[in-house]
Amino acid sequence: MVNPFKYGEAVTGEYFCNRTREIRELTSYIEAAQNVFIYSDRRLGKTSLIKVVMKALTREVITIYVDVHRASSVAQFLEIYSKAISQAFLARKEKVERIANFFSRIIPSFAVEKDGSWRVSFDFSRTKTSVERALEEVYELPEKIAEDYKRRVVVIFDEFQEISQFDGKQFEKKIRSFIQHHSEVCYIFMGSKTHIILEMFSDSGRAFYRSAKVYPLPPICTEELVNFMCKRFKSGSKKISNLLAKNIVELSKNIPYYVQMLSSTIWLNAEDEVKDCDTKNALEEILLSQNELFYSWHDFCSPHQRAVLSALVKTDEIFSQDSRLLCNLGSSASVQTSLRALVKNGLVTKYNGKYHIVDPFFQIWLTRNMAI
Repeated sequence: MVNPFKYGEAVTGEYFCNRTREIRELTSYIEAAQNVFIYSDRRLGKTSLIKVVMKALTREVITIYVDVHRASSVAQFLEIYSKAISQAFLARKEKVERIANFFSRIIPSFAVEKDGSWRVSFDFSRTKTSVERALEEVYELPEKIAEDYKRRVVVIFDEFQEISQFDGKQFEKKIRSFIQHHSEVCYIFMGSKTHIILEMFSDSGRAFYRSAKVYPLPPICTEELVNFMCKRFKSGSKKISNLLAKNIVELSKNIPYYVQMLSSTIWLNAEDEVKDCDTKNALEEILLSQNELFYSWHDFCSPHQRAVLSALVKTDEIFSQDSRLLCNLGSSASVQTSLRALVKNGLVTKYNGKYHIVDPFFQIWLTRNMAI
């Protein structure tokens, strides 16, 4: 029998948990051509959510999904964006000749895969100037397509904050200068490095300042996750009580990725009905499998950063005088410096004005393995 839980990849259909309100709201924004900036920490399901939204849209809406995380240079960004535009039309069974006509400064190559599908590729072995000119053409394509096809176009930039590594703020300004004139295109900007992407959209000195509706994605509420888990265990011919399901959600901090990881491990090892010992055994299995990784994270931190992590296990009031004295953290300034480094490295996040350890299993590991 197939495991009823999936993690580590974008999920849709029966593997996707609720988000009914978010799907409804995002669909309405797209239909109104309202640009949206979606942000949250990693593992909260942004990509899965937008994939579900894309499926919910009618064929009257042309969707272009761009995974910016795969690009490490301007030339790679150009290739990924160009491919995304082409693939959007290949998926709609558009003739390759018409897709090729979208481009004049770059030439796509098409090949037939073994399964009969088309694969597109581009050759960008040119000078920096030609890449920049080609980018200008690609930037304008979504609006041109919307006008030619008389349909709404939505462009989704996943992990959009990665563009900041290309050419600093100049690259942001370049993109913004083109897309700000696109009235028939909805742009969805998504990011998980919240400290970077929030600055891009909230700093008055940045090109994308107030250019899109800010849409923070919160963790899924406990009740929805519990209902989802009970249904998934049932579909996998196993039973779990609401109480045990709630315990799994709490251990996983309501983060879908960790809920599915723990549930998947429990399902693999439990008998017909999940017992409390199954949860404990599954957690031990996960901690053991992640042990070397967690040690490497901890070893990478400075001594003061480790002290801050230990303090965060105990309290989220980390700046209070009592907490700093109890945990030997020193001044508020030194705490802030360590927190900035921990946030940058993805170990800590700030949510609702408080700092938290991102990975709930890493937090449990810290409690057990370090002098807390």
